Formats: sequence, structure tokens, C-alpha cells
Amino acid sequence: MITASRITKVAFAAGTGATLLLAAMIFFGSGELSRFDAPLTAYAIATLFAAFGVTYRYAMWLQRPPTWRYFKAGWMLFLRPSRLVRNLGRFVVLLWEDIVAQRFIERRSVKRWLAHMGIAWGCILAFLITFPLSWGWIQFLPASNATDYAVVVMGIPALTFDPHGWLGWVFFNWLNISAVLLLFGIGLAMHRRMFDRGAQAVQSLGADFVPLFLLFSVAVTGLMLTASERLMAGSHFSFLSLLHAFTVVMLLLYLPFGKLFHVIQRPAQLGVAYYKEQGARGPQQVCPRSGVAFHSQMHHDDLVATLHEVGYDFGAHQELAPEEKIRVFALSQMAVLGEEGFVASA
Repeated sequence: MITASRITKVAFAAGTGATLLLAAMIFFGSGELSRFDAPLTAYAIATLFAAFGVTYRYAMWLQRPPTWRYFKAGWMLFLRPSRLVRNLGRFVVLLWEDIVAQRFIERRSVKRWLAHMGIAWGCILAFLITFPLSWGWIQFLPASNATDYAVVVMGIPALTFDPHGWLGWVFFNWLNISAVLLLFGIGLAMHRRMFDRGAQAVQSLGADFVPLFLLFSVAVTGLMLTASERLMAGSHFSFLSLLHAFTVVMLLLYLPFGKLFHVIQRPAQLGVAYYKEQGARGPQQVCPRSGVAFHSQMHHDDLVATLHEVGYDFGAHQELAPEEKIRVFALSQMAVLGEEGFVASA
């Protein structure tokens, strides 16, 4: 059995490796820091801490017996030569439905889906430009004609655009667009948290409100920077830039430890779809009492193996369907109490 000490050591090594790898990528990707923007140092350092925290927690989560069994089985099923082409096509569909469009949330509630889409894509858009900029991978520089701008990727000019055209407007308002999307999603999420009885019954300050407060502070302070530049002639811009940097750093440091970590976990769960599909095609576990199939034989065998791995052995009881387990439990209680109930013994 893997000890807790070894699990921690593996996670620490993975986190350290990820941090060193990202540091090397920043160093070489920015031309040995020649293209590194010093005012963005705080963002870059925060991403290094976030890389360690995210990788450490992901490695800890991945080493849990049920998680590792699902993860390993998912990859083995996906890479089977006889179904690899079909699995690749299925992967594109799953990627679209579960990650891009998040249809699994839409099936629960359209309002929750809109909130998640606003928050998810607001964050994704912001990260797509903030991370490369803070790492020195991307620069926006005057083009050779002195009128256009050039997007320089790792020292290589990749694109020129008119700063007064539609593409220039998109680039210069990219973070504003992401902030508006974030505020839209946060507003819907907060409305649900405040007025939905079901959400109120299970929500907590740390798990549900703190992430929204952090995201809200990042979006609002970012928009305040734009307001300072365009509406207030740069008034208080230095203070607002420090405040915005502080909120972004706090969000990045919080990422590995709070509810937002499920964003990192979600892609790994795509493999569960392959596992379930294979289980449905294979033999089924039949309850010896009722004679009814209740889940796949593969899932049953993996569940029993996982329970043994963590030190549990329920013997023949594990072969029963959930309904029959409840029935046997009730019969056992009545036998202990010496009573006769309404549950049939066979």
C-alpha cells in the first residue's frame, strides 16, 4: 500500500518540477528575459506559485486510489488501437460538450449554464493574454511602417494590425471584454446564491462566495484601469494598477486551494465517459438475490479492488445491488431487535 509520506513526496516533486519547467519556459521564451516586462514581475511570480500549488494538489488528487484507477483505465481504453480513431472523434465531441459548451450544466439549469459560461470564458480570455504577456512571450510593438502595431511572439513578428481597426479594438479591449463576461456570470451566480433555496442549503462562504468575490475584484479593478485611462486622464492609474495586480495575484494564489481548482480537474474526467461506454458494452454485474443487473462487471471489479486497496472488504455483501443491500440491512436490524417488519426476506 502506498503510504501518505510517499504520496506527499511524489506531489511535492511534481509541483517542484512544474515550477522549474515554467521558470525555464519563461526564461527562454522571453529571450533570456530580454523581452520580459519588469512591471509584470508580480504576475509572473504568482503564476510560478500557482503552478506549484496546482500541480501539487493535482498530483495528490490523482494518487487517490479511485481517481488513479479511473484515470489509468480511461487512458487505456482511449488508446486501444482497435478504437483509437473512433475515440478521437468521440474526444472532439466530449471536448465540445463538456469543456467548451458545458452542456452538462445546461441540462441542470439554463441560468447556471449562462453563469458558468460567463465566468469560464471570461477567465479563459483573460488568461490567454495575461499569461503570455506576463511571461514575456508576447509583445505589442510598433510595426515597421510606424502606423500599425505588430504582435511579436517569442521575438518573431506574427501579425500586424491597424490600431484603429476592428482587430485593434479587439486587442486593446480584450481584457475589458473578459471582465464584462466575468461580471455577467458573477451577477447570475450571486443572484442564484442569494435567492435560490437549494443553493442556500449547501453553500458556504469559503467555497462559494470567496471565489466570486475574488473574480469580481479582478474584473472591477481591471475596468477601473480603463476608466482611469480613457475617462479620467490617467487619474490614480498607478494606485489602480497596483490594486489590480494585488487582486490578480490573490486569485492566482487562491486557485490551487479553493473551488476554482475544479476547473483543472474537469478535463481529466472526460476519460470517465470512455469508461462508462466500455462498461455498458461489456458484461454486467448481476445481483445474486434479485437476479437484476445493476452496473457493469468492470466497474464492480474495480470498485472491489479499490476497497481492498484502502483496507475494506465487504465480502458477499459487495455483490448485491444497492436496493438489496438496503433490504438486507433492514432485515438484519429487525433480526437484532427481534421484530417482524414489512421487508420480504427473499
